[in-house]
Amino acid sequence: MAQVSIGQVENLKDLVRGLESVRDALETECREQIAVAEQKCEEASEEAQSSASMLESAVQQEHAAKQKVGDAEQALDSSQSSLSSAQSSLSSCLAQPNDDDGRCPDCSGEYSAVTEAEASVEQAQSMLEQAKAELEAATGDRISMEQRVDLAKQAQVMAEHTLEQAQQECNTRLATVDQAIEIGIVRLNSAQRVLEAYLATNPPAAEFHAWLKWNPAQTGRPVTPDTLRDRMNLSPEQRRLFQEYLYDRNPAYRRQVDKYRNQWASARGDAERNIVARRARIHLSGEFGEQMARHALAPFGGRIETQGRTFVGDNGRYTKTDLLVTELQVPVILGRGEGMGASVGGSMAFEVKCGKAEYLYSQKDHMIFQAKGHKHADAQCTLCSRDIHDLPAEKQKELRDTLREAGSPMVGMLPRKNEIDQSCLDFIRQNEEEQP
Repeated sequence: MAQVSIGQVENLKDLVRGLESVRDALETECREQIAVAEQKCEEASEEAQSSASMLESAVQQEHAAKQKVGDAEQALDSSQSSLSSAQSSLSSCLAQPNDDDGRCPDCSGEYSAVTEAEASVEQAQSMLEQAKAELEAATGDRISMEQRVDLAKQAQVMAEHTLEQAQQECNTRLATVDQAIEIGIVRLNSAQRVLEAYLATNPPAAEFHAWLKWNPAQTGRPVTPDTLRDRMNLSPEQRRLFQEYLYDRNPAYRRQVDKYRNQWASARGDAERNIVARRARIHLSGEFGEQMARHALAPFGGRIETQGRTFVGDNGRYTKTDLLVTELQVPVILGRGEGMGASVGGSMAFEVKCGKAEYLYSQKDHMIFQAKGHKHADAQCTLCSRDIHDLPAEKQKELRDTLREAGSPMVGMLPRKNEIDQSCLDFIRQNEEEQP
């Protein structure tokens, strides 16, 4: 065993990529958060400046109002003095004796002067009251503006603090993620070196690694059925390495393996172990065969989907396509006949069936229904284990002809069911075998 496996190194790569994605998302979020805080800070600063300007204007208006009150008071004093003088003149006039003819003195001018003076006093009092009212309003405005300036300054301080806090928090969080990325890269580089050293001394592992990383586009040639068949058939040692790879990389597969390992370890006697083995052959082997096909076909396309739904008819029924390979990087030839080839950029749909001959034959109707979900792809077929060759010639021809007519010809490229079963059972019993 290597100190690190291929799957573990890929897990580290995913971890680093995930951390880098987190950092990108965090950086974007931080930029947005800081931009909002900067905008609020700018708005608070503008409000503080505007409030200060308004306060200055209010102070000037209050000063003008005070001056106006002073002027009104002076005008009132002057008019009151004039009234007092007019009243004194009237009193002096009225105090004069009658003339020789016995007529009273003519004081009409003095009366008129008093009336005018009284009107002036009344007007001056009115102007003073108005000036005082304006002063009171101006003073109120000035007080309100002072309060507004205080609030604006508080808001500005809070906005600046919020901005500073956002910048500090973002820097801290980004630094934490950067540190995690740096540690992850160091661990990845170290693991990669260990893996490369392991692959250099273990040809089966190196071949399996090359199988995983194969790039068909580099050959510059269409992929033929022979190439597909070779990719579907790993050696026993490579199948073991693929088991380990799935265990490291696929949490669902890992849970299944752990479940059967626990059941195997706790089984009492051969009868219970046979039950565990039977369950594993039914469930784990099917998943292993499908995963083998998935990873064998994945390099051909830009995307590969599993268990995608295709609705059939108008009654809501649907079928699930085991594998759908899209955005093909190279032309692929699955076999002879219509619908057995796809060009660059095209797609391929597959049903995957692993089982012994009679099981494959018993699944005929199900596979016909599944074929309805393949029609949207450029090329389609039903991949099965090579157990199909064990069917009697008549049944084999019937099954192949039926599926070809359904639009998804049957191609026996996967390892035999017994080989897949043995690989899964060996992997379940691996811990037992490693014990002294």
